[in-house]
Amino acid sequence: MMLRARSGDVVAQDRLRETLRPRLESLAGYYASRTGMDSADLLQEAWVAVFEALPTIDVTVGTPSQYLLKHARWQILDHIRWNKRRSHEMLEDSFTETMEAADNNFAISSTALPGTSDVEAKMIVEDLERRLSHRQKAILQGLLDGHTWRQIGDSLGCTSANVAYHVRGIRQAYVDLVHTGMEAAYATLD
Repeated sequence: MMLRARSGDVVAQDRLRETLRPRLESLAGYYASRTGMDSADLLQEAWVAVFEALPTIDVTVGTPSQYLLKHARWQILDHIRWNKRRSHEMLEDSFTETMEAADNNFAISSTALPGTSDVEAKMIVEDLERRLSHRQKAILQGLLDGHTWRQIGDSLGCTSANVAYHVRGIRQAYVDLVHTGMEAAYATLD
């Protein structure tokens, strides 16, 4: 059934849905009761994770349903963390989302880097990418697309700890880039 569901068989996917429904509803209900969030929202996140993980499932190793449930639990927990962080962030009066910022491929608006335009922000990202390895570029793109470290690790075939290691390298490259830019700006003042 899992192999057929993975290949896109609608009947097998319906059977998989019916098989996993009680477990996912229970999982969403449990975390909703613990966090005060809406269980329907958590259930939706779980279903998204199940069908995102379905193509990568290896039916020869372990129990496929446990693999899918693990990804559902991770997605629920990531959504809870994101929601809690979002609810505790300070609102900034200076940020107003425009259509231009919403359509921006790099997820950077001119308010993200004070004193820069969208073109300048894109140039900064391009300069940063030139300083990164192939793996770091892939991780940076995943971060800019809004994915979690775990999701990026799954897509690249590594752990979230490996992604964290590369994120430190990306941050250091950004600090070096800013430092180099500041030195150049001071040199022009002399």
